[in-house]
Amino acid sequence: MTEGEVATNGENATGKDIQDIEAKIIRQVEYYFGDYNLPRDKFLQEEVKNDDGWISMETMTKFKRLASLSTDAEVITAALRKSDSKLIEVHESNTKIRRSPDQPLPIFDDKIKEETMKRTVYCKGFPKDGSVTLDDLLEYFKAYGPYETVLMRYFFNKEDKKQGFKGSVLVVFPKEEKAKEFMELGEVKFKDTVLIRKWHTDYVEEKKKEIEERRAKKEARKKENQDDDFVEDELEIELPKGIFLHFTGFSEGNDITREDIKEALGENVDQCAWIDFSRGMTEGYLRFKEADFNKIVMDKLEGKIKVKEMEALATTGALVRVGVSPSGRWCLYCA
Repeated sequence: MTEGEVATNGENATGKDIQDIEAKIIRQVEYYFGDYNLPRDKFLQEEVKNDDGWISMETMTKFKRLASLSTDAEVITAALRKSDSKLIEVHESNTKIRRSPDQPLPIFDDKIKEETMKRTVYCKGFPKDGSVTLDDLLEYFKAYGPYETVLMRYFFNKEDKKQGFKGSVLVVFPKEEKAKEFMELGEVKFKDTVLIRKWHTDYVEEKKKEIEERRAKKEARKKENQDDDFVEDELEIELPKGIFLHFTGFSEGNDITREDIKEALGENVDQCAWIDFSRGMTEGYLRFKEADFNKIVMDKLEGKIKVKEMEALATTGALVRVGVSPSGRWCLYCA
């Protein structure tokens, strides 16, 4: 998943008698098992290999967003039985669920990734003051739907030491034609603000060029000896404890990307605030949103980050210092 908060399926077909909370439960669970999330969710992928694809309700109710809706297995399974999409199958015991074998998951490969990018739109112009929630955005984009996924994008606010909404989202439509319809609309507003809309592929290319330009300027400064010598000083930084994870062990010259590492985090990707890693590097750093979350990730990944048949050893760290990161940026990182 691309950087950001939990994304949610937005195109389930449900009956008119379904209550609002039940509709949200259906939408969230169908997102977990949907074509977009399941191939990227390493945790769920491992879980569905057991027990013929069945996942216990005990496991499901540990998922943060679903748990915020309900932790009652009876309520959740009753709602899922009302979905017209028939994506989710409920066991007769009401103690576990699975993706219906009648709807096999597409093979997740580079072709699928490329196809998904072509139907993804970047939208910017939403309030950054915390007044807009994911539920607000899900409701807003219904007018332009159906959509497959809405992904809020976040950054780490150093002053408040909290996650902040960037004011931009990624909207994945079910078909490229639907995305084109949205892009070809005249002015699109959220309240009184006109939204900036770009194809995700164009946005990514723009960011690549910006990074290349910054690197070129940095190299130019180095050649002119304009860079001051930088001494790494260990500092006492008031950041939440347990939010950093260091990983090392990838082979030199690898083609692993930050997106690949996000996918390896599975369901924990929504807690990832920042990744310091560039293609070809052997090590990098992860920063999470919540205190002590690095231990949770360590336990779920069994101390290893597995990407493209390669493994990197993950370790936690309590010290934080200012310095030059492995990718050449000045930042805060795990000592």
